[in-house]
Amino acid sequence: MIYEADKSHGGVVTAIVVVDGGASRCRLAAYSEQGYQLAQASLSDHASLSLGVLSAWRHIEQGLDIIRGELGESASWCPVQLVMGLAGSLQQQKREAFLQCLPTALPATLVTDGYAQLMGATQGNPGICLSVGTGSVLHWLDERGQTGMVGGWGFPVGDEGSGAWLGMRALQHLLLHQDGKLQNSSLINALQLHVGTEVSSIQQWTTESRSTVLANLAPLVFEHANRADQLAETLVEEAADKCLQLIRLAPAHLPVYIAGSVGQQLIGRLSALVGRSVEKSAHDALHGLWLLSQSDQ
Repeated sequence: MIYEADKSHGGVVTAIVVVDGGASRCRLAAYSEQGYQLAQASLSDHASLSLGVLSAWRHIEQGLDIIRGELGESASWCPVQLVMGLAGSLQQQKREAFLQCLPTALPATLVTDGYAQLMGATQGNPGICLSVGTGSVLHWLDERGQTGMVGGWGFPVGDEGSGAWLGMRALQHLLLHQDGKLQNSSLINALQLHVGTEVSSIQQWTTESRSTVLANLAPLVFEHANRADQLAETLVEEAADKCLQLIRLAPAHLPVYIAGSVGQQLIGRLSALVGRSVEKSAHDALHGLWLLSQSDQ
């Protein structure tokens, strides 16, 4: 719920802005000192440091402009704190280069997007959060306050079970069909309509390295799995198994939460494979970053 901004501080809104930045989108929210959400902004552009430090900050700046407009503030307005959960922020050189882009007077906190999602999923309580969207990563927090992480190494080497990984696997099977090694199926037909059937069109896709582009094929896989296409069902089962392998690397006694667009599609299969309750996240990464902002104070 979005509340009306409080302008009691000299007529200027005092707010903390949080940023959830992944490979496919960038979301921002402004919170009051009391924890009320005052404004939101969503961009269909990345804020992943892996995809470009300067472009990530540029997209965040665009989101901040939207937040200023929602709050009715001028271009000179800045939040009292900026708390960001961004993909790729564990890479030290990119992390340092990104932080150099920020205004020096702006207090900023930077964590990974997966850790932000963990805080939102568990509300800061002990638990495991598997986040599967364009990429995949698992974080956990135990009873002693110790954290851990597996996966999240980035596409194409890592991010198993993710949207990008599913897109890659679908293309590999399309190539098998093109070479006469695989029978036709409804998923193959859908891929041919989307990708094309000419060598030039297919190679444009098979040489594509951007995870966000390949992840656009994942909805086709789930659509045809739901239609009982055997190939699509096999790919979804493979994705669920990859995610299960990540879950098994975390402490077995902790509750499991699933986040991300692909994760939501897999939650039923994962519940059966894990053998215990697998829940949707209690809150999103924005809420998790808000909780993190309070722990920093």
